[in-house]
Amino acid sequence: MARPPTFENWLAHGWGIQVTTPHQLFRIISHIALLEQSRTYAWRGQSDASWNLSPSLHRHLATTGATVTERKMREAELEILDEARRWGLGRDLGPSATDMHMLAVLQHHGVPTRMIDVTSNPMTALWFAVEEHRPDPGGNVRRSPGVLFAMDVTRTPWYETFQHGNNQTYDHLAHPLAATYKQALDRSKEDNEMFRAFPALPDERMKAQEGFFLASSLPVHHRAPGVFGFNPIGSAPGAEKLDKLLASERGQGRPASVPFCAIVIPAAVKDKIRDPLKRTYNRRRRVLFPDVDGFREGFVRGQLD
Repeated sequence: MARPPTFENWLAHGWGIQVTTPHQLFRIISHIALLEQSRTYAWRGQSDASWNLSPSLHRHLATTGATVTERKMREAELEILDEARRWGLGRDLGPSATDMHMLAVLQHHGVPTRMIDVTSNPMTALWFAVEEHRPDPGGNVRRSPGVLFAMDVTRTPWYETFQHGNNQTYDHLAHPLAATYKQALDRSKEDNEMFRAFPALPDERMKAQEGFFLASSLPVHHRAPGVFGFNPIGSAPGAEKLDKLLASERGQGRPASVPFCAIVIPAAVKDKIRDPLKRTYNRRRRVLFPDVDGFREGFVRGQLD
């Protein structure tokens, strides 16, 4: 299996840019969001820029060393769904416990799925990008650059994790739990594009994080180095055009759109961002994780403020 990319890989292929100050970071976020009023972006933050951007199920299958294929992904998720239902999960939801809804819930609780957690709020994603690592047994915290991903999802299909109504197809009548998700995967494969899944019954954490999910039929070829499980729409903007996003005003040569951008945030900049995110934007652990598991994690980390 190929080694995960170091953060330089996000910068070497025209898909990413590195900031050097907090002002640059906030500027590029606002410039991406305001490139064109009709664009819709999904945002995701990862506290270590050396990690790939990939679904947890893809990473899980890749640990075997074998090539990950759509067939293997589909077999694995069907097995996970079967085991989850035999465990009794979703029993209380009846016909609302569709495959898409079950997978969204499982992903949210750490079970490997092809879904990727994202948010509509860049400040929430930024919190994850600058989050401190868990201390090691000696109390030391590993310092690493983080990365904030902006992904254009404007024209991607979107689905609620379950739907009620009279517009049921034959597939929905014959396979009420599986039909919507299978149709989403079939369309994704045919059009070679990802899709959005919105939780129809979001829990308090999903509400606080303004979260939803991206998923895709596994592409035969991946276009962006370090991105696995889906392909960004469009092509790489290129380093020169991304650099011009840091300019104070719109100028000639700036990209008309950014289909995908990895914003690398050095550790020193992460340190300077945490307090403004907490004090000004109220992005803090107790707000983003307002449940027992969130409290437990904050208690273990010593991060209850």
